[in-house]
Amino acid sequence: MAAFLQYALSFPTFIFGMLLLSMLLYWVIAIFGLVDHHTIDHWALFDGSHHAHGPEDSIGALAGLLLKVGLGGVPLTVILTVLFLLSWLISYTLAHAVPMPQGWTLLNIATGTGLFAAAAVLGFIATVIVLRPLRKVIAMVAPPEEAKIVLGRSGLVRSAIVNASQGYGSVEDGGGGLNVQMRSFDRELARGTEVVLIEHMKEHNAWRVVSKAEFDGTELPPR
Repeated sequence: MAAFLQYALSFPTFIFGMLLLSMLLYWVIAIFGLVDHHTIDHWALFDGSHHAHGPEDSIGALAGLLLKVGLGGVPLTVILTVLFLLSWLISYTLAHAVPMPQGWTLLNIATGTGLFAAAAVLGFIATVIVLRPLRKVIAMVAPPEEAKIVLGRSGLVRSAIVNASQGYGSVEDGGGGLNVQMRSFDRELARGTEVVLIEHMKEHNAWRVVSKAEFDGTELPPR
């Protein structure tokens, strides 16, 4: 027991332990109805603004990363809980395998920082592997988020660019908002461009979009 506490409370394992405890506390509060369990998802993945700089850039990047690794549609609360748990387990294991200098010396901090980075990266990879099949389960028990979207909804490009092969953005759905894959075949749309959804391409799990200016007729389509 003493050995377990020694490694669990050592740097950097205790950081993942505190993060995991925070998420477990959040789940307990959500179970008692004191907070909506989707609160973190709405706060972190969609802020409702139409500005593409500062914190919103990071928010869009996070949403895009989850889409790219196949975790789009999985609640962020679930992702964070599994990520912190697996990272804690990996960090605890690495603490056993890698000798750590005693005390808060520069060498100790450098070694701990390296272990933290390694545990975080390996934990994220493990989280993707574990949760990717969960998307299919969610699709079986609940309608996909895209079903909430109708043609003509407006949105905002969040990725660096939207073209015929890549890109994503946020879409107003009358609630907290959704992050979806977008495609533009006529022209490239830069980050921050207001767009309108005009077609759902099921085979690509994406939406074809045009700029809102073009949709409103204030901008001529490319020839």
